[in-house]
Amino acid sequence: MRCLGDFRPYQHQALAKFTEQRRGYLAAKAGAGKTAIALALAAHVLHDAFETTKVLVVGPKRVVAQWPQEAQGWEFSQPLRFSVYQGTRAERDQALATDHDVLACSFEFFPELVASYKKAADWPFGLVVFDEASRLRQGGRRGAVGWKCMNSIARKTNARILMMSGSPRPGTAHELFAPVAILDGGARLGTTLTAFRSQYLEPNKQNRHTGQVYSWRLRPGMEQALYGAIGDLYYAVAPDLGLKSVTVDRPVALPAKVAAAIRTLARDQVLDLDDLELVAASQGTVAGKVHQMCGGAVFDADGRVSVLHGTKLDELAEIIEEVDEPMIVCYWYSHELDRLQARFPDAVDITTEQGLADAKAGKVKLALLHPASAAHGIDGLQFVFDYMTWFAIPASFELYDQACKRIVRSGRTGTATIYRIVASNGIADVRAIERLAEKEAEQDIFFKHLEEQQHGF
Repeated sequence: MRCLGDFRPYQHQALAKFTEQRRGYLAAKAGAGKTAIALALAAHVLHDAFETTKVLVVGPKRVVAQWPQEAQGWEFSQPLRFSVYQGTRAERDQALATDHDVLACSFEFFPELVASYKKAADWPFGLVVFDEASRLRQGGRRGAVGWKCMNSIARKTNARILMMSGSPRPGTAHELFAPVAILDGGARLGTTLTAFRSQYLEPNKQNRHTGQVYSWRLRPGMEQALYGAIGDLYYAVAPDLGLKSVTVDRPVALPAKVAAAIRTLARDQVLDLDDLELVAASQGTVAGKVHQMCGGAVFDADGRVSVLHGTKLDELAEIIEEVDEPMIVCYWYSHELDRLQARFPDAVDITTEQGLADAKAGKVKLALLHPASAAHGIDGLQFVFDYMTWFAIPASFELYDQACKRIVRSGRTGTATIYRIVASNGIADVRAIERLAEKEAEQDIFFKHLEEQQHGF
């Protein structure tokens, strides 16, 4: 069993920082050991400092389910009693009724849990850990409700708060405002998003006619000012774990008819192609339809699937034959999953519990993975799979990066190979590749600024 003596130097430094600092953000790339740091902090506030009798961990469903198992691997956290708040209503009630030191709650039921404590004085958790905190900013209304609940805890209680993520800046600088405001109450970036935008940001995409802003970007030269203002809240952990990977783009040319249809839809927001009729009410809808068409099929207005081509399926078949080793294939749309399973009957969807268990046991040669439902909280695939292929190129760098880290992570030996099937004449794929590179560069700059500030550079 491992102990504090097995911590890497940066883990000791992070633990010391968040022992002293009651609220902060642990920005730790995959494999850096952020869960162990949080477990050590929980053990400290419970059994050393006696600050509280209960700790709350909030995260994706798969992630929180693994916390009790992870705790058993460390001497300092092995005695902690865990209860997992998810499942049916009866199971959730039982989780609360069971004696526990740490309650692990999935994002799905976090708002319900917060609402069950009517008064701030009734809040029993002296430390709240938000694992994969960046995920709470997503998901439309559910994401907004999650942030409101976090903000409510921050304002109404004196609880310690530790946010954790391997992707603290996966999208734009715009996404930094909410976590910072929760952690410091608006001391560093102000209390309103409008004021933050006015000081640090400028429109990136904007409607020329109405002035509506669709996305924001940092003003030129504001990186140092922004990151310098918030850096003391963060501890950045981006160690070189000696992991090797190579990314190989496999360009394919879509049939000329499909490529022309994509250009027509992008220009006119309307498409009439054989039996397929598409009307896109916005550029966002256009982007989604074009993304699907690159993969070979698209949903029409009535939810029916029109299959347009099999170009990417053919290329995937070639990659599978060339590699002839266990491989993970990442898809995005449900019709892509259906077509993949039809073309490759032995493929296993590892977003299911049984599929994942079989994959980790080495019983699956071709695994199908949806990054949004299975990217976070999965360990063990790196021992089985050396290859991953992206059938659909995602817009989200966070989900892309986290999915790749399922095989490029601590414990693996040798080089991992990431294939990306790119429709070279399909607009969407090429732009997605460019955006992923931009977002990766922006996040690397963010980590660099934080690390330099930590070391006094």
